[in-house]
Amino acid sequence: MSSLYESALERRAPAALGSAAAELRAAAVELRGLAVTASGLLGPVLSLDTPETWSSPWQRRATARVDGWLRALGGGVEAMAARARWYIRVADAFEAAAAVGPTVAGAGGAAGAGGAAGAGGAAGEGNAGGGAAPPGAPDVGLVPRLPEMPPGWDIPDAALLRELATGSGTGTGTGSADPFLAGPLGAGGWRTRRASPSADVWAGAGAAGRGVDGGARAGDLGGGGPVSLDLGPLGALAGRLRAAGTAAAELATAVGRTDETALDTVVAVLGAAAAATGGGLAQALGAAASASPPGALRLAGLPMTTDVLRLGAHAVAAGGPDLAAAIERRTAHFVAAEEAVRAGGVLIDPRAWFDDAPPPSLGWIRTTAAGLVALVGTDPGALSAADMREVGRRLAALPPAVREAVISRLRGQPLQVLTGALTRLLRHVAARSDDELEALAAVPDLLLASAPAVMLTELVRLLPDLEPAPPETGTPSSDGVDEANRADPVVRDGVSTSDVGQGGLGDCYLAAALIGLARQRPDLLIEGIRENPNGTLTVTFYRDGRPFPVTVTRALPGLPAGDAAGGAGGAGAGAGGARPVPTMAAFDLAGRPELWAAVYEKAYARLNGGYDAINGGDPGVAATDLTGHAHRAVPPGSISVADVASRLAVGDVITVSTRPGAADKPPAGSAVGLAGQHAYTVLAADVAGGRLLLRNPWSSPGEELTRWYRWDDLRPCLRAVILTPTS
Repeated sequence: MSSLYESALERRAPAALGSAAAELRAAAVELRGLAVTASGLLGPVLSLDTPETWSSPWQRRATARVDGWLRALGGGVEAMAARARWYIRVADAFEAAAAVGPTVAGAGGAAGAGGAAGAGGAAGEGNAGGGAAPPGAPDVGLVPRLPEMPPGWDIPDAALLRELATGSGTGTGTGSADPFLAGPLGAGGWRTRRASPSADVWAGAGAAGRGVDGGARAGDLGGGGPVSLDLGPLGALAGRLRAAGTAAAELATAVGRTDETALDTVVAVLGAAAAATGGGLAQALGAAASASPPGALRLAGLPMTTDVLRLGAHAVAAGGPDLAAAIERRTAHFVAAEEAVRAGGVLIDPRAWFDDAPPPSLGWIRTTAAGLVALVGTDPGALSAADMREVGRRLAALPPAVREAVISRLRGQPLQVLTGALTRLLRHVAARSDDELEALAAVPDLLLASAPAVMLTELVRLLPDLEPAPPETGTPSSDGVDEANRADPVVRDGVSTSDVGQGGLGDCYLAAALIGLARQRPDLLIEGIRENPNGTLTVTFYRDGRPFPVTVTRALPGLPAGDAAGGAGGAGAGAGGARPVPTMAAFDLAGRPELWAAVYEKAYARLNGGYDAINGGDPGVAATDLTGHAHRAVPPGSISVADVASRLAVGDVITVSTRPGAADKPPAGSAVGLAGQHAYTVLAADVAGGRLLLRNPWSSPGEELTRWYRWDDLRPCLRAVILTPTS
């Protein structure tokens, strides 16, 4: 050493390394204890978050939110355990360096990492930090090489981050808003990646009767079963969520303090050891390079920057109290709705009772209903289009449970007058503006989606166009058509291409477009269907790029009695299928109810004026109606298999339409020829083999009708290749 000062530093360095090692071991113990605390943080919540405490569509979304917190806490526990092990290995390295003491390169003794390895292999995790000393500096054992952390240990799962960021701080997950507040027929209320409507058919409708959040969460009803809850345990659950939030905030603070203190100790001791050996600042910085804190991230909805160690704790701290408040608001709404039904004789479907909206008062319901009855009057011929728009505006401004109760008080003469006026006004559509037509068309959908379930039969009788007639019958589909079981989910096992089976109707073009979306963007199909509290289903299509929802009942012609798994023939009767159904199949290949494709078909039929009206069409137009994106028809001769593969890779729905004589000229080597004037979906492209995998939308028991075709053989049989982007 060149000075007494440096000699003093050198004498003190081993003691400092030993002291730091003890501090790191203590930090490891503390961090492991905090990991145990994190593991059990949500235990009291999970013991009450059960179907016995509460059950509703929103409850399932809230429970999924808690599950996300649980996974984030689990990731933090693993990260804390890894960090604690690292502290122990660093402590081993510090103690080994202190025991070896300073050694100059070539003067004997293993330096740096060698000393650490001799003390139990601490450097075996990897030698980052404490790298080569600057030129002319001694190679010293007092500056240990630090072990590496496992790669990526501080990077949380990307899918979990997206899940936590969606709705973080709301406690409500990704629930829908009231569909009748924004856009024609309510399309704009849904939080999807689709375009928002450019105009609000119910201008000003959202000003009245909304909750403290401006209505962003009102109407978050969903479907899939009735609401049931035990108010006592549910109140306790809200209390436990608040307690978990408080404990999580304290846990995050403790974890951060422990980790930061330990890291500061590592950096300070490494700097002191480098200074004691005369290595200078450059060596001190190099030695401390791997002692950096975990990577920080900013998660939308969290009021602080977080890291993988504290992500779960921060999510619970931010979301727990908010979820508790949402439960308490919904509980108050439930009690008030129940009291209104008991005392006032109004009807509110139980699925609307547990809603995050202002509690419905009987006085509010009676006053609003009386005003509507007065507006409707007694003469259907006296109501103007402006009057009908005002009826729709007043109804749309109400929270769903209040709206349902108000509609229930219109039963009898007021409803007959209202529907009679609607029928009269809609007959004279040609003389009306687009905005006026949208407002008139929105009122029947609003009634169908919001009326009590017991009124649906009466409503369909008064407005027969709400039920598209089955093909070639001319009678409402409620006559002789099975009602889908309310317990059957619209989407049972996720959206799959195998769920789509064309029935006896000639809408292969629609089926092909649905198959293409199921292949490329199943999430859009799921987001496009909403189940209303009364069991009706609202499906979003697009007109001129604007969302245009259509509401239908659960009466599905695609639910045959008897051999449900028999398949459908239609144009494809020769492809197999013992018992064709009149419309698109509402079951999967195993014969289990899978309703979504049949629901889309029924809504499309209603949109276009009946099932017979969709007998024949263009797959590109159908895909545009489903996505809102313009399609492009390409001549077969101007596109290659490589082009098709590239468009599939970016998410395009690709369908092909065949020429009338395609069936007479099957592609060489095909076991089955192509049907003429038919639509197929392209599922895959084999560029090396020059082939395309086509799906025929016909139903076939137990299998999908898919087949590879050589592009050179296929091309002469095609009329067009249709490309529709999905984003």
